[in-house]
Amino acid sequence: MSGRPVDLGGLLSRRERLFSPDPRLGWVFRDRWWFLRPFPEAPPRQGALPDYLARRIAETEQEAQRRLTRTLPISAAVAGILALFAACSVSSAQSLATGSLLLAVIAMTPGGLLTWWAVRQRQSARQAYELAQQQIIGGYQDQARQWQARKQAHDGAERTRLDGLPEWGAATRPGRRLDVFGGTLWAWEALLTTYGASTLAVQPLLVLDLSREVVSRELVELSQAAWMGVDVQLLPSRQASSTLLTDMSPQDLVDAIVESMHGGTPDAARADRSMDDRILTKVCDALGANITLGRIAAALRALMGEPDDGDVLTREERRHIASELFTVEYRRQAHANLSRIESYVHPLENLGTEPSKAGAGYLTCIALDSQARNVRSELLTDLVVQWVTHRIAASRDSTPALVIAGADELARRHLERLSDACERRGVPLTLLFRRLRETSAEMIGGGAVAFMRLGNNEDATRAADFIGRDYRFVLSQITKNIGGNESHTSTDTEGTGDSETYSTSRTTGTSRNWGTNRSSGTTYSGGEMFGLFPDRSTNYQRGSNRGGSTSTSDTEGTATSTSRNWSAAYSYAEGTNWSDADTTQRVYEYAVEPVTLQHLPDHALLLVESAPGGGRNITPVECDPAIITLERVTTGPLPDPPPAPQAIPGPGPALDAPGPLPPQWATPPAPQWAAQPIAPPPRAPLTSDPGPPPGQQTGPRPPDEPRQGPPPGFGGRS
Repeated sequence: MSGRPVDLGGLLSRRERLFSPDPRLGWVFRDRWWFLRPFPEAPPRQGALPDYLARRIAETEQEAQRRLTRTLPISAAVAGILALFAACSVSSAQSLATGSLLLAVIAMTPGGLLTWWAVRQRQSARQAYELAQQQIIGGYQDQARQWQARKQAHDGAERTRLDGLPEWGAATRPGRRLDVFGGTLWAWEALLTTYGASTLAVQPLLVLDLSREVVSRELVELSQAAWMGVDVQLLPSRQASSTLLTDMSPQDLVDAIVESMHGGTPDAARADRSMDDRILTKVCDALGANITLGRIAAALRALMGEPDDGDVLTREERRHIASELFTVEYRRQAHANLSRIESYVHPLENLGTEPSKAGAGYLTCIALDSQARNVRSELLTDLVVQWVTHRIAASRDSTPALVIAGADELARRHLERLSDACERRGVPLTLLFRRLRETSAEMIGGGAVAFMRLGNNEDATRAADFIGRDYRFVLSQITKNIGGNESHTSTDTEGTGDSETYSTSRTTGTSRNWGTNRSSGTTYSGGEMFGLFPDRSTNYQRGSNRGGSTSTSDTEGTATSTSRNWSAAYSYAEGTNWSDADTTQRVYEYAVEPVTLQHLPDHALLLVESAPGGGRNITPVECDPAIITLERVTTGPLPDPPPAPQAIPGPGPALDAPGPLPPQWATPPAPQWAAQPIAPPPRAPLTSDPGPPPGQQTGPRPPDEPRQGPPPGFGGRS
């Protein structure tokens, strides 16, 4: 009984897309919902009723209450008194009773009419309020339904558009050389499958699987299912049918054996290496054109004089090698070298002794199986690398891409020689290292670098140091203070003062001045007769002066002043304060923390590339080959993202009730930073009206504060 696998949803056919160009390491995820364009139209808002309707209700309510509580009772009381008086005066005077009753009706009529009119106005105001409210609610509901329909149509179109956008794009291979550090064996298997399948779509591929767990098995099986030529050589279990060294020249084979023997000891004595090279060269010359590792081992045993019952050497070849190739003294001095070379070659004597059933493959995989845990595997590892290096160096045609999984055990100088040969001839080289130490730590940086999970702390720290550090601004402190200060001060000041002043003044004045002034005088001058006496003069004067004054003053005046003062004061204060502050600090930290590298997912890979202008680019890559079976996966890089969505406009105008329209306010001015060539603020500023702090508000309400809620008395009918 046999059957064929069921291909549910075309998953098996989708696997063929792994063999599409170009070479990729995995996929990069980009959520398509990032490019969702929100509905640009703001939802409608329900408009508020005009203030004049509420004011009218309040005014009519007050008027109706005043008429019902004051006017109507007073009128009713006066009418009742007059009616009672009319009833009492019916028996005495009929005309007086009629007049009183008429007066009662007249007294009742104005109060009743005024009250009826006030109640009617109140009812009319309430009906107008309810009608306006119904109109606003009805219009808002209609616009909300239309807005919702347009929004659903826009969202449906966006979903249809986004369903056509890919979410997984290929992460192409960077450059010619790639060093991958870390990862588990399952991660290596996924990476080899994803990268190897895409590389086979472009060129042949050579995989050296030195992990000893055959992590290339999935790639081999997938290539065989795709009907590609596959050549798999498992060493050392199937080394007899291997074609590893069949196409090497004698000198290249000698160089490969010598470098393999001394690969792990870079400081080995040059004399030992030179002697080993001379011995192997002479042996190969003696063996002629038919050179195999088995014949070389038999020739070495013949040089050492050991018995050999095999038939790989003829009697003439054995005699010539044992007697004529070297002198007895040289063989004695080189016996240690002969033993060492023979012990290295002995485990590989049957390499390539059987004809290979598989021809040259488009995918060639040389793998060390799980049994290769001995000295034979170490020698095979170095031999394989030397063989690949010589093949690439001697090749003149296009050579396949090369992948080495488990390159930790190779010598640094061998890897450098191989890297130089690949770079010179344009061969893509990929090296997979389990650890970041010793050889791998010395090789890092020769090309693009990728990191998978590095469980060891030292390895993760070295990787973080290689990625580098960056200056960044991090949030170092958050300060939030929310408080409220509420102060209610009510001050009533009233004063009365009376001041009265009375004053009388009278002034009467009389002034009299009189005086008399009188004077007389006689003057004589001359001499005696005949000049007997000198000249003389006589002056005589008499005067009289008399004066007087009289003054009388009488003043009388009346002054009266009256003053009165009165004062009244009322004050109310309320305040709220808050603060929201963030503090950043410039730090120099790892671009990728070591703990992040220690906890990467199994199939995650961090690709580190040098940026053209300096620095680095870090790209997270998912290398799981099963991603190709998902929806919205492209085999090429992700296309450029759609243009950025336009900003959502502000809310539209609210629905207004019938009546006077509210004033149209001017557009608010742009913020200062918008007109200056500086960056906008990092976050939206705090609102200018945050509201009162949480908690119950107490204290008197200021008289001019508007009341919240429905108008007073609107809850019921009067």
